[in-house]
Amino acid sequence: MLALAWGKQRVGRQLNNPVLQTEGRVTLVDAALAGAVLLGLGLNAALGWWWADGAVGLLLAGYCLWEARHAWHEASTL
Repeated sequence: MLALAWGKQRVGRQLNNPVLQTEGRVTLVDAALAGAVLLGLGLNAALGWWWADGAVGLLLAGYCLWEARHAWHEASTL
């Protein structure tokens, strides 16, 4: 997924296509979501940190809000 996100952003920049660039960021968020779930579950299973999944989820939610604000700003300037 990370390679796909990188490829979308690279091609979007080359074509000067803001939609494809934004789609690359969305794919990156998808990859981060999958990684966060695996990290939280792994920490819970390995160390018994029952709170790790929720903490990683909160960090990821903050990142998603930051990206949404960025996308909103880009859309309003078009």
